[in-house]
Amino acid sequence: MTFVIVGGGPTGVELAGAIVELARHGLEREFRAIDPTNATVVLIEARPRLLAAFPPALSLDAATALLRLGVTVRLDAKVKQVSAEGVVLAEEVVHARTVLWAAGMQASAAGAWLNAEQDKAGRIFVGEDLSIKGHDGVFAIGDVTACLAWRGRPVPGLAPAAKQGGAYVAKVIRRRLETRPAPGPFRYRHAGSLATIGRQAAVADLHGLMVHGALAWWVWGLAHVLFLGGGRNRSAVLINWIWAYLTYRRASRLITERAATP
Repeated sequence: MTFVIVGGGPTGVELAGAIVELARHGLEREFRAIDPTNATVVLIEARPRLLAAFPPALSLDAATALLRLGVTVRLDAKVKQVSAEGVVLAEEVVHARTVLWAAGMQASAAGAWLNAEQDKAGRIFVGEDLSIKGHDGVFAIGDVTACLAWRGRPVPGLAPAAKQGGAYVAKVIRRRLETRPAPGPFRYRHAGSLATIGRQAAVADLHGLMVHGALAWWVWGLAHVLFLGGGRNRSAVLINWIWAYLTYRRASRLITERAATP
């Protein structure tokens, strides 16, 4: 009944809020012997605040919203070990049977395959056109790359960054095939940062415009609907989302007993 989430970035914050809401509004009548509403969620972050990529004011808003939901937030807490018993901090053990890692991960082994120059996380250093040094005609995009194309800062490992990188590399290859001049260096265009916390709770940083609470939550939901492909998919998801919001119900069903075999 205790869930520990390691990492206070957007993934960790969203996981914490989702687990609490699922326990309270999705699974509250699904068990005979336990009460899911008594679940404990602990969010552990090694830095002094959550959502380090967001402005400090939005980090505080996110922490306040999580505390209001009942999430235990631990800041400045570095995890030394994860085991079947839980997580080990500097001077404490947080006992939990379920630990969710949301603090980032090692990049894929593509850099090792290519024997390319890499950073500490295993991401490949690429040129201004996302090409790999020493490998003519080979490009790398997405979170496998270490690229300073966001106003001199590293490009984040997000889907929009990978999509922009893919479109740029396609343009580079096409121009090479057509013997036309190469386009300028790749530049990542950041549309904004969004993180949902729970029902009517989210934070958004839209190029300096900071939004939190219910408004940010609706912005987050509509942005995700708009990214879906096809009007039919968007309409179906939007209708289902509004219905779940109005009724407080989710299609959560569990099978706890196996049928007897003849």
